[in-house]
Amino acid sequence: MEAPFHTTPVPGGTAPPSGEKARRSGLIVAADRLDRGVALLLQGVLLLTGTAMMAVLTANIVARYVLATGGFDWSEEVPQQIFPWFIMAGVALAVQHGGHIAVEWLLGRLGRGGKRLLLLAGHGLVIAAYVALCWQALSVAEIVAIEHSPVLGLPGSVGYWSVAAGCALLALGTFTIALRIALLGPEALPQPAPEEIPT
Repeated sequence: MEAPFHTTPVPGGTAPPSGEKARRSGLIVAADRLDRGVALLLQGVLLLTGTAMMAVLTANIVARYVLATGGFDWSEEVPQQIFPWFIMAGVALAVQHGGHIAVEWLLGRLGRGGKRLLLLAGHGLVIAAYVALCWQALSVAEIVAIEHSPVLGLPGSVGYWSVAAGCALLALGTFTIALRIALLGPEALPQPAPEEIPT
């Protein structure tokens, strides 16, 4: 799998000293490896949860016509428990590829240095928001853990754990993007594939 980011040198920039250049290169390589590991994890979650939801829904449809009971009692609960993990994995993966909606009217009016500062400030706010959301999701998960689903008996906290995990990975993905922007400039901001851009 290719890294979602281009780590080519910034055109027109002054070359940093060799020690600084090696340190920057090492940080970029570490960020690339971290992103690849997170991307593999997220793709695995998407594959497993998506397959599980399709299998359960298909089995329940077949069971409605074959079994006298009219289907499985647990078939509604499984997608409810799995769907939040599916969604959060997709959202976190979209961050790595620059797939979220952005309004860039101010960014286009700034010079390269201004763009870098604005992007870093924005990414810092986003990281802080995701960390706060993660903390709140864990707090709510602790409260609703006493509730259990009627058939499977799963705690009510399962969905909130997915939100907490997703927010933590979103914060991590946003941090690696900010690191690239800090080291390479605004050109390191990931761009979605052309086919993913609405016309």
